[in-house]
Amino acid sequence: MRRTTLTLALLLVCGCGAATGSSGPSSQPTPSPVALSCNASGAASPSWPAPPGASATAPAIASAVADGDTLKLSFVSGTPQYEVVPFGSAHFTVDPSGRTVDLTGTSGVKIVLRGFRGDTSNYGGPARLTATGPLLLEIGAIGDFEGVVSFGAGVSKAACANVTAGSSTLTFKFIPAP
Repeated sequence: MRRTTLTLALLLVCGCGAATGSSGPSSQPTPSPVALSCNASGAASPSWPAPPGASATAPAIASAVADGDTLKLSFVSGTPQYEVVPFGSAHFTVDPSGRTVDLTGTSGVKIVLRGFRGDTSNYGGPARLTATGPLLLEIGAIGDFEGVVSFGAGVSKAACANVTAGSSTLTFKFIPAP
């Protein structure tokens, strides 16, 4: 009898510890993957300056950095209006010359930024950036004319970009096109 009582007590304790009720929190939450979606365009931030007077000398785009499948553009202040346009190839035309630029990749994405000064250079960084991602292969500066700055992205397959805006940054995460 004593053995039966101990067995029943052990089963009761083990059973209580293993059961999870719907009213209590689970011991380990299951992370829910967040799928990134494509952004076709975005408005300028409220802090994006109107074209400044002729005394400004620093380019409005402070830096461009490619890392993995991401391009991060940093600005002196605020963020400009942007547009992301998928291309069928990595073959681009430079504004305003019409000269062609072939970037590494089988497909492309064009990034168009608006709201810059039209009488000065707005980007002084490297004309090309090599990327290390499986999707993003190369970035090229393809335009800085009449207040519009554009970049081409050479990608390994059809792609678009998920864009995140910070106080003075735009981060373009390249993802496969849907």
